[in-house]
Amino acid sequence: MRVCIFFDGKNFHSGWRDEAGGRRLAFPKLSRWLVERVGGSLLWGAYYYTGIEIGSAAVTEGQKKLAGFLDMLEVQPGFFVKRFPRKTTMFQCAACGAENRYTQEKEVDTSMVADMLRLAAVNAFDVLVLVSGDSDHAPAVEGVRQLGRQAYVSTWGRAGLSTRLRKAAFDHIDLLEGISFFEDTEGSGAPAPPGPEPRWASEDIPPAVPTPPAGTVPREPTHDECEDPHDADPDAPEPAPPSYEPSDDESVFIEELRAAERRLRNGYVGANYFVTRWQSNRLDPSPDARRRMLEHLVTSRLIEVYHAPDGNAAIRARE
Repeated sequence: MRVCIFFDGKNFHSGWRDEAGGRRLAFPKLSRWLVERVGGSLLWGAYYYTGIEIGSAAVTEGQKKLAGFLDMLEVQPGFFVKRFPRKTTMFQCAACGAENRYTQEKEVDTSMVADMLRLAAVNAFDVLVLVSGDSDHAPAVEGVRQLGRQAYVSTWGRAGLSTRLRKAAFDHIDLLEGISFFEDTEGSGAPAPPGPEPRWASEDIPPAVPTPPAGTVPREPTHDECEDPHDADPDAPEPAPPSYEPSDDESVFIEELRAAERRLRNGYVGANYFVTRWQSNRLDPSPDARRRMLEHLVTSRLIEVYHAPDGNAAIRARE
């Protein structure tokens, strides 16, 4: 059977970093493992869709490393890389006037959906493997199956797997189960490229406050700090945590954050990951609601934001 693999680059990368610790991977082995996992005999193609910065933003060190990773992936047997420009929106914080931005990769999703349905319609493959947990792809998976093709969904563990997408697919494939096969232990494979710029929530939800500079803990900005953030003293003593008891909802949020800290293997919980992908029936599923709660708990000094070693915004509960 002919197998076609579609990678949602952003979703795949997030799980690779958060769930698999960004270990080096041998992508030819990864594609071969997926083909064998679904009972296939031939890789028809592995398509990797991702957004890239354009203009001056494309020359940053992180974007250069991403470009190198994509160039490497493009020459792997059977792999095809689809690059799309990211849409960046600038806005100002209403409280202090600080300038912020967030990005969207809508063209990635629409192009991937169109290609999946087009190739299924012309009988280009027998089995589809979608490497993504995004619920937005559920209608496309349903469409592929209605065209008579089998469709699987694959993610790193189940933390970022949409229930709707899982129900639309024939079965789920956990990439963590195969990492012993396709991890590159000799050091010649590809490590995870740098992640996106730290954000509070999903790329579709603008953060309400700017991400703190490295080495500092966020606090309520003064007027002077808004005009010149370099005047802030990073060595200033931190105020004591609040003396009041958190509400039930706040306590649940903090308990879930501590559960995430215990589970994740890389030693930290990404703010974006916890807001958009952490699965729990105890929390509001809305990323917007989670972001508001997170901002409230940071302001209340029950949770702190810091920069992880790889530059991502991380969060942890205060003792």
